[in-house]
Amino acid sequence: MEAIQEFLANILPLVRLGAIFLGAYAVLLWAASVLWAYRDIRRRTEDVSVQVLAVSIVLLLPFLGIPLHLILRPPQTLAEKYERALEEEFLRRDLEEQFVCPECQRPIESDFILCPHCHTQLRRRCDSCHKVIDLTWRICPYCGHSHAGGVPTVRAESYPVVPPVEVSRQ
Repeated sequence: MEAIQEFLANILPLVRLGAIFLGAYAVLLWAASVLWAYRDIRRRTEDVSVQVLAVSIVLLLPFLGIPLHLILRPPQTLAEKYERALEEEFLRRDLEEQFVCPECQRPIESDFILCPHCHTQLRRRCDSCHKVIDLTWRICPYCGHSHAGGVPTVRAESYPVVPPVEVSRQ
């Protein structure tokens, strides 16, 4: 019996030291969860009252506050919302505008010869059949007339000659 009491007397300080380390670890884990919740909610909303509520739940309910925070937090971060809004804007533009001017990026019609905004020459008329053709074509696909000069260098308002760019749909 004395051996058991002596063994317990020797092991009791080790158990206390282990309990102190375990308690300190639990406090550090709780503090880290509060910090994580603060950073997470700041990335998800700009509403100060929601931020205070989320941090308070995690602060006042150690280890139970994190699951509540994960359930109640907004699903998207502010950066994800912004990226999604940009993506929706680009998709909307793709549906509305098929062609844009390569110089000023404003919407144009596919058969414009000059951009109405920046006066960049987009196409030219064939000398023979007077149909609108691309600046880079040396032969008219409608009548077969050869344009010996290739791409003309003269343009309105002395802007560079650039063919229109079609916006790709992804």
